[in-house]
Amino acid sequence: MRISPKILVFCILLFSGWTGHAQNETYLLPSNNPIEINPALAGLNKNSSYHTGNQYSYLNKEQTYNLFYASWDAYSNRLKGGVALNFSQGMLSKQNITTTSVGFYYSGFPIKINNSKILLSAGTDVLAATKHWAVASLNNSIPHENIPPIQQGESFFRYYIFKPKFAFLWTNNALQIGVTSTVVHTRNVAISLIEPTTILGYTLYISKKMDNRVRDLYSRPFELSPELVVFYHEEATIARLRLLAEYTDKTWGVFVHNNFTNHITTLGGTIGYRHNFVRFNLNAGMAIPGISDYNAWMCELSLTIIVPPFSHSKYNPWAPAKN
Repeated sequence: MRISPKILVFCILLFSGWTGHAQNETYLLPSNNPIEINPALAGLNKNSSYHTGNQYSYLNKEQTYNLFYASWDAYSNRLKGGVALNFSQGMLSKQNITTTSVGFYYSGFPIKINNSKILLSAGTDVLAATKHWAVASLNNSIPHENIPPIQQGESFFRYYIFKPKFAFLWTNNALQIGVTSTVVHTRNVAISLIEPTTILGYTLYISKKMDNRVRDLYSRPFELSPELVVFYHEEATIARLRLLAEYTDKTWGVFVHNNFTNHITTLGGTIGYRHNFVRFNLNAGMAIPGISDYNAWMCELSLTIIVPPFSHSKYNPWAPAKN
């Protein structure tokens, strides 16, 4: 990847963070942020990719969550591995707080076994929770003699979280299996209701590859890919089983999302469009009545840009890429 595309991707990430809606640390499980699920996927197959989206989750009148995310990953010949940047913002409606998270990951150390390989990854996210920026700005600018200040919410949390991650990924021509271990270390910045803690989290990822190719050619226009993600944390346990189908430029899917902590089982679907390297997906679902404690629902709109590796030479620009 040359310097100009790197600058362009960085600007997209920065612009997305400024324009995205604010949000929080709520253990949501995005459908289109593979770096969040398993950082060892960074730069896989020497691709460069950008994933961004917004997920909204409604549990009840007091618990509404919003999550904006953006990640970029690419393969680095100099580092001989994949690198990734991960950005997210969150909002918790009841406390009216925002969190901003930035992370960096490296994936490499390949171990080849017959027709498969194992990748290892390490990195960390740093998350800071602050008062809603817009509320803080308005409270400082509004004359309080005439207009009452905007309420901050029931609780004003100020804390930061370090989330080192270590990931393992086994992959071959058809399947991917990975495990991610996360150390969640929470510390206070000032007086807060959050107690300092250090807890562990684990994520299991199993998926069939969607892009099976033989000699760089797709064997058929129709692809079917099941995916299982299980997220375990001392404060939350979530599992999602999804089945995606792609036919030429269209994407369909169905998923079951289980939030074991809040006793919510969501049934939903996916519809999307693909054009060359760009993909748009819409995921939406509602809680199944009778087996869920809340009449919850969720939706997510996402954008993916995947650029395959290319070989550029000013002496022989049309030469095929070297394997």
